[in-house]
Amino acid sequence: MEKTASNRICVCIDETDYSKCSELLSTYQFSELRQDLCRFSLDEVERLTSLHKNLIFTCRLTDYSTDDALRHILTAVRNGAWGVDVDCSAPSAFLDKVKKAAKDNGVVLILSSHPAKVPSPEELKDLYLKCRKAGADIVKIVPAAKDIDEASSVLSLYHSLDTEEDRNSLVAFAMGEAGRYTRLSCLGLGAPFTYCYSRAPLAEGQFSHEEMSRLLGTDTVFPPFRIGDMSESSLFSRFCENLPAQKRNRKDKSVCIPCSKSIVQRALLAAAISNGQTVLRNYEPCEDTKAAIAFIRKCGCLVKVSRDGSSGRGEKMIIIRSAGIQKWKNFKFTQVGESALLARLVLPLAAFASSLRNQTGTAVKTVVTGEGSLMKRDFTSTVEALKAAGVKCSATKTSEGFRLPLTVAGAAFRKKIVISGKDSSQLVSGLLMVLPLLSHDTLMVVEDAVSIPFIELTLKVINDFGIRIGVKKEGRRFTFSINGKQNYVPVDMFLESDWSSAANFAVAGAVVSVISRRLSQKESLVIKKMNLRSSQADEAILDVLEQCGAHIKTENPDMVEFAKVADHSLFVRRRSFNNLKNISVYADSLDSFTFDATDCPDLFPVLAALAVHCNGESRIKGVGRLDKKESNRALSLLQEFSNMGYCISTQKDEMVIRGFGGKVPCSSVRHSKIFCSSHNDHRIAMAVIICALMRNHLGNPPAQIFLDNVSCIDKSFPTFVERLKMSTS
Repeated sequence: MEKTASNRICVCIDETDYSKCSELLSTYQFSELRQDLCRFSLDEVERLTSLHKNLIFTCRLTDYSTDDALRHILTAVRNGAWGVDVDCSAPSAFLDKVKKAAKDNGVVLILSSHPAKVPSPEELKDLYLKCRKAGADIVKIVPAAKDIDEASSVLSLYHSLDTEEDRNSLVAFAMGEAGRYTRLSCLGLGAPFTYCYSRAPLAEGQFSHEEMSRLLGTDTVFPPFRIGDMSESSLFSRFCENLPAQKRNRKDKSVCIPCSKSIVQRALLAAAISNGQTVLRNYEPCEDTKAAIAFIRKCGCLVKVSRDGSSGRGEKMIIIRSAGIQKWKNFKFTQVGESALLARLVLPLAAFASSLRNQTGTAVKTVVTGEGSLMKRDFTSTVEALKAAGVKCSATKTSEGFRLPLTVAGAAFRKKIVISGKDSSQLVSGLLMVLPLLSHDTLMVVEDAVSIPFIELTLKVINDFGIRIGVKKEGRRFTFSINGKQNYVPVDMFLESDWSSAANFAVAGAVVSVISRRLSQKESLVIKKMNLRSSQADEAILDVLEQCGAHIKTENPDMVEFAKVADHSLFVRRRSFNNLKNISVYADSLDSFTFDATDCPDLFPVLAALAVHCNGESRIKGVGRLDKKESNRALSLLQEFSNMGYCISTQKDEMVIRGFGGKVPCSSVRHSKIFCSSHNDHRIAMAVIICALMRNHLGNPPAQIFLDNVSCIDKSFPTFVERLKMSTS
C-alpha cells in the first residue's frame, strides 16, 4: 500500500460548520478531519470525504460510543479518505472491523497512541511493534514531554528501528512546548508527514500551517542560502576528486583564521584604559569587535584601522590612541550590539568612569543596552554580582529575571568581593579589568567559576598591558589578590587567531581527509599561524580530534618582521606571540569521543558536527551552559541535527550523539531538499554548513541543504563562507 502522502504537512481541522470546514479542506493539500471535534452527521461525512480525498479521518472514542464512531469511520473509508486514524487501545472487535474496511478500500490505517508521559525507549519500541503487528500501515506515537530530554528520547525511537520501511511507517513526536521542535524534526528522521493547526492549536506545542510551511521552505522559493557541496569549494574539492598529484597540488590546501574576538574586545578596552598608543595586529572585523570599537570611540579614543607591512598586501591592524580612562568623555548611553561579553566587560568600567566623574562634579548615569538576541538574555546574576561588588545599578525586570537595558550610576567598590561565577565568567573578566585601577587593594573571591580558560585569557591580556594580579585556584574557586593604583601601559600586540573559528576548519579537515583516503589519496588541511600555547578554551578541539584518532602535525610558518608604528609620546612594548604554528589535520577514520565542554561551551555545535562523522556513541557534557547563548543551543542542535537525520539526544547535562561515519541512518530519498534554521546563532549556522558540505560524499542519498540565515555568522566570522571558497548561491 502506498503510504506516502501528497504533502508532508497535515493540517488538523476542527471546524464545526460544514461549509467552512469544506472550504478549509479545499485550502490545504493534506488534512486531518477531527470528527470527534467537528461532530458532523453521517451524510456530511460522506460528502466531505467524497469531495476531499486527501485527508485522514479521525474519530476518537472519548465522546463517541464504539458503534457510533465505527459508523462514521466506515463511511469515511468507503467514500475515499486517504487514511483513517484510530487509537491502538480501542476494543479489539472495533479495531478488527476498521482494519478490514481499510484494507478492502485501499485506505491507510494509522494506529495511534498518546501516552500522558514519555515511555522508556524499550516501551516505545514495543508499542510500535505491537501496532505494526496489529495491522497498522502507519504508527503514530505522540506522548507528552516535560523537557527536551524526554522529547529527544521520543525521536530516538526512529534510530531503534532496523529498516527504512519501519522508519517511514512511523510518525513520532512529543506534545508540549518542550517537544515543539520534534514536530518538525521527525520529518528528517523518516516520518512520512507531521501535523499542524489551521485556526488555533489543538495541542500544546503545535505549529500553525504558516509557521510550518515557512520552516520547511514550502511557502515560497528556496531560502536565500543553498549550502554547496564540498566539490564546489576550491578549498575542499581536492579531497573528493581523483586528481593527478600535479593538479591536486595546484589547489588550495590551507586556510587562515581571523583573530579571536574575545581577545580583541579585551584588548580594545585595555587600550582605551591606557594612556598612549596601542597597536593591535592581525585584526579582522566582526560585528562584536565593531561594537567594541564604537564604544571606545564614544569614550574619546582615536581609532584607526590600517595595514602593516608584514605581507605583500599588508595585514589589517588597529591603532588606538587614548588619554587614559581618567580622561574618558562623558557618555550617558552605550550600545553593545549582540555581544554579551562586551556588555559585561563594559558595565564595571562604566561604573568606575562614572565614579571618576562624581569626583569632578559631572556625575551621570550610564545606560548599557544591546540589540537582537542579547535583549532576551537573563542578566540577573550579572546584576547581583555588580551589587555585591559595590556598583550602583538597576536593570529591566521581567517575569524571567533582569534584562538589558541596565543602568549604572557610579560605584563604591568593596575591598573584599565575593561573587558567584556559575552562570558566566564574563563579569568576572570585567571586574578583573577595573579593580587594579582602584585607590585601594581588593580581594575578590569567585565561587563555582565556569569557562575558566576565559578568566585566564583575561589575565593574560591585561598582563600584556602591565597589570599584575595574584591568583589562587582551588577547583572552581578563585581568589584574586589585586593591588590598586596600577596603570595600563600601551603595547604593540599580535592578536591570536580565534580557536573557536579554527575548530570548524579543524573538524572539516579531519572529515574531508577521511573522504580523501577512500579515494586512495592522503590529503590533509593546513590551518595557518595558530598559537599552540593559547589561553583560549577552544584550543581543546585538538585534544578531542586526537581522541577520535585524528593526527595533528605542526610546523613553523614563514614569518617576516612586522612594520613599526611610531609612537612619539610613549615607549610601546612589543607583545608578539612566539608560538605560532601551522597545523595539519588528517585522519584515516574517526572514532567516538567523550568531552566535558562546560568550560568551552562555544565548541558544542562543532563538536556535534564532529560526533556525527565519528563511529560510535559520543557524549558531550555541559548542556546546562547552552540555554543562554544566541539561541538555546541545546534545543537548536537537537532540532537541526535531527532535521538532517542524525541520531542526537540529551540526557541531563550530556548530549549523546550516535555517529555512523557521517552516514545518516534515517535518511529518506524523497526528502532530497532539507531546510534548516540558524536560529540567528552564528555557531549553529557554521556547524550546519560543515555537516552539509560533506553529506553527499559519505554514502547518503543526494540532498540539498538550505539555511534560512547566514548573515548571523557576521557576529564572529564574517568571512567564513568566503574562506570555504565557494559560491553563495
